[in-house]
Parts: sequence; structure tokens; C-alpha cells
Amino acid sequence: MSEHKRLHPISAVANFVKQLKDLIVPFVFLFVLNNRGEKTGFWDYMPVISMAAVLVFVLVTGIVKWLRFTYRVEEGELRIEYGLFVKKKRYIPIDRIQSLNFSEGILHRPFGLVKVKVETAGSSNPRESEAELTAILKEEAIELEGMIYREKKGNIVTDDLAGENTVTLKDEAPFFNLSSNDIWVLATTSGGVGVIISGVFVFLSQFNEFIPYEAVYDELAVFVKSGVFVVSVMAFLGLLVAWLLSIAWTFIIYGDFRIKIVDDHIVMTRGLLEKKQVTVPLNRVQGIRVVENPIRQLLGYCTVHIENAGGSVLEKDSTSIKLFPIVKKKRIQGLLNDLFPDYVIHDDFKRLPGRSLRRYVFRQAIWVVVPTAAVCFMYWPYGLWVGLLMIPFGILGYYQYRAGGWKIVDGQLSLQYRGVLKNTMHIKKSRIQSLDTHESWFQTRKDLGSLRTTIKSGETGYASPIRDLEKKDLQTIASWFSHSV
Repeated sequence: MSEHKRLHPISAVANFVKQLKDLIVPFVFLFVLNNRGEKTGFWDYMPVISMAAVLVFVLVTGIVKWLRFTYRVEEGELRIEYGLFVKKKRYIPIDRIQSLNFSEGILHRPFGLVKVKVETAGSSNPRESEAELTAILKEEAIELEGMIYREKKGNIVTDDLAGENTVTLKDEAPFFNLSSNDIWVLATTSGGVGVIISGVFVFLSQFNEFIPYEAVYDELAVFVKSGVFVVSVMAFLGLLVAWLLSIAWTFIIYGDFRIKIVDDHIVMTRGLLEKKQVTVPLNRVQGIRVVENPIRQLLGYCTVHIENAGGSVLEKDSTSIKLFPIVKKKRIQGLLNDLFPDYVIHDDFKRLPGRSLRRYVFRQAIWVVVPTAAVCFMYWPYGLWVGLLMIPFGILGYYQYRAGGWKIVDGQLSLQYRGVLKNTMHIKKSRIQSLDTHESWFQTRKDLGSLRTTIKSGETGYASPIRDLEKKDLQTIASWFSHSV
């Protein structure tokens, strides 16, 4: 692959579509403003002419970008050259490449193309991938991946790209996959409804200047007067539609989800409309996190994340990665033992002392004490009913206390803690970037303290906090982590 190669011409269209997506909102504003009043002269059509000129400019820019972009593999490097007035060159040593992530959008599939994102151990820009090939043939992408695998194994990279490793990558049996029933559980127990409703409000907020809110409120008042039953039915139907949309969206995102283990890499593929492939080297995994929301906890399901040292900030899927988006909790020990034999997956923790309970309950209930007092004062005596809000917050504090725990097994620290979600984090000592302990004046009186561990994940790292540990337990953990031990 030492000859200069160009991206597929569809790359120019993809660049055009990407730029067009950013211009949609300004274009809508111009279009609406231009349709006001009668048009009598050239200047009245100026907004439309400007829009057309911008579209032509964006299309030409996309074509020029495609023409000037070349890539090749030469002397153990992936060499990319691009730019019109300023010729830019980016040479990435192959042994520095950690993974190639593939995705197939709607524009790629009819032509058998993929978009390739090149992830390295230390990206020059944490907000984006080291390099991106927006549209190349799938066969070329697999060949490029095979060359990188052979280079990392110490084999000489040659121009014979039809190596055996490439075949192995395609035919490896899946280690894990999601069934339709699993995706149903994932969809119905996620917060997808909230995301859909929020998305609708965010979309409508883009048109605040054009929505006649006064008329809408008047119509809404008439609608409410039509009866509580009708309003309830309409609200129920609205939520039902949002719920069905969230289920459909989950199937689109997680359809055909499967994991393969290829050499020392985890290869994940998913998606019905846009097919994505993410590759994570096993040695880049910094920690394993098991997450349970209250509903999934009742049903015996959980989600397993792995924290990845690579990846970019804007690519959430490349740092905190959902290894198993939904899985029966009783299965994770067997699955993770096969995948990470050096980790000890257990659920046997040393719990928090009894005197921590009051602090957890008080810490949550205090959030509603001040608002409750204000409402009671203003609407006495009926305002007292607002005080009932302290009950669910107090219960949350109780379950946070129940979830708290820690355990050290050889070179591994496991922490369990809860916000609303219950998290169980397993971390190797060598992967911990920092371990902080602190205690407030109130904690010192109770002989308690707090712990916070940070591992490398993305730009800022991932922190696992746990509060109100026994002070001697805190000292035990700090001594275990100390280099003097």
C-alpha cells in the first residue's frame, strides 16, 4: 500500500452533507425571513441567492478536500497528506496505532465503504481522533487493519495485503451478542423516553422567535377545559409514542450487537442504520464498572462498562465503553473471567459502619429541608404536605449507605457506591492514577473519612468516590496503595 490512495468520491458528498447539517438552522431563519412580504426587486431575493452561493461553495470545498486528500502506508507509517493552499502531512507510526474504529453510514453501505477512525496511544488532539478516513472500501480497511496487526506482531509489512490474519478477523466467532429480548429489556428499562421528550423541546427551542406562544397558551387553556379525562388520554398517548420511539431508537443503535475477541483486542460492532465497529486493546482497559439502575436491579440485569485509556473526548463510545449494554447479573462473573482472567469479579464487600447511616440519610434529605420550610411558612398548614418529599430522599440516602463497600484482593481494589445508579468498580493497583483521602470536621468526630480513586479514561479520567468509610479502613486502603508497601 505504498502508492498514494484517494478516498472514495462519496467522501466529497459526505463532506457536503456534514457542512449542510451545520447550516440548516441559519438557512431556516433566512428562508422564513425571506418569505415575509412581497418581493419587488433584486435585493429581496438576495437571501436566496446567498444561500445558493454558500451551497455551491460548500460543494466545491468538499470536492477539493477529496481531491487533495491522499493516504498510504510506507516505511512502517500511515502517511496522510491533505490541504489546498497549505499542504499538510501527518505521519503516524503503525506501532503507535492502538485501534481502527469502523462505521458504515447510509451513504457508505450502497458502495461497500466504511469510515475509519485511527486511535493512537496519545492523541495529539484529545478532542478528536488522530486521523480519519471518511470513505474507503471495506476490503481496504480490513487489509489496513490486518497490516497493523502483523506489524504489531513483529511481522514485516508487505504489499501482499491478502494475509491470513485478515480472514481471521472476518470469521472469528462472536464472544457475546445481544438477542432481541435483551434489546427489548435494554429499551424498556432505559431513560430513552426522557431523551426523546428532551430532544423535541430542544428542537422546538430553535424556533422560539416564530412560535406564537400566546396563541398556543390560549389553545392549551381551551384544551384543558375540555376535561381531565381527555387531557389524561392525550398525555398518555404522547408518552406512549415517545416510549415506542425510544424502543425503535434502541433497536437502531444496538441492533446486531456482537463482541469478538481477536488476538488481544475486543472488537465490538453494532447498529442497523449506521454500523459501527470499535476496537479496544485489552491492555488499554483501565477498569471494569458494573452499573445497575433500580429497575434493572430488580429484574436482575446490569450494564458492564470498561474504561479505556485511549479515545477522544467527543467520542463518548471510545472512553467509557459499554462492553455489555445489558446482561443478566449472574452471567457477568463467567463472561468477565473469560475476558479478563487477571481480575477477581466478586460481590463480597466490607460494608460501611453503622454510624455512617445518619450522615447518608441527612445528606440527601437536606436538599428538600429549606424548600419545604419555605413552602410551610407560605402555605401553612397545607404546606406541611410538601414535607413528605423528604421521605423518598431519605430512602435514597439509606440505599446509598447500603450500597457502600470496598475490598482488596491482592493487587485489585473493588469499590461499590451509589448515586441513583449502583456502581461496582474493579481496578488494578497499577491502573490507579491517584488515590485521595479526606475528612471533614464532622467526619473526624465520627472517626470517618472519604475516598476518591481516579483512573485514566478520556481527558479528565474517571473518578470513583465513596464517603464515610471507617477511618482505619481508609488507612488500610491508603497503605495498600502506598509505594512503600
